[in-house]
Amino acid sequence: MDLEGVRMLTREKLTDAQWSAVRATPQLVMLAVSAAGGTSFEAFLERKAGMRGISDAINSTHPLLGAIADGKQIVEAEDEIRAEYHSLPEDERTLEKLQEKALGSAHLALAAIRAQGGPEDLLQYGDFLLATARRVARVAREGDVLGIDGERISRGERDFIARLENVVKSSGV
Repeated sequence: MDLEGVRMLTREKLTDAQWSAVRATPQLVMLAVSAAGGTSFEAFLERKAGMRGISDAINSTHPLLGAIADGKQIVEAEDEIRAEYHSLPEDERTLEKLQEKALGSAHLALAAIRAQGGPEDLLQYGDFLLATARRVARVAREGDVLGIDGERISRGERDFIARLENVVKSSGV
């Protein structure tokens, strides 16, 4: 329960399949945004910021977000994502497939939260996904030379975030 006496969704109320989607989606969103443009160094910085944002959720008052940020859960989600990625044929390891996977996972996770939790749970999780995406996108200036020119959020990142916003809004948030 939160301070207002409203029951909040916890991991225990989700099936293993639902939990897997809820837990992996923030990392898939982070990967989808960071892969949308820029250099490998910029992607490194973006992923580092994304993981910091995910792990910072350990301080959340929402128990589901706190559970996602548990170190063991982060590692398990990474391992699942890595295993699935490496099981794909080489020609399916594309930005488009990664982004579709992230959006599909977001849809599944939000549907699970809508089915098992309440409106506040859905709002908190949707906001967390969007905040993660925006945090990753804002880290590195794309298309610049030594920090001059470029854009804070690339077109590819903006397009993916807009698609993610549509998934979150269509879930009832």
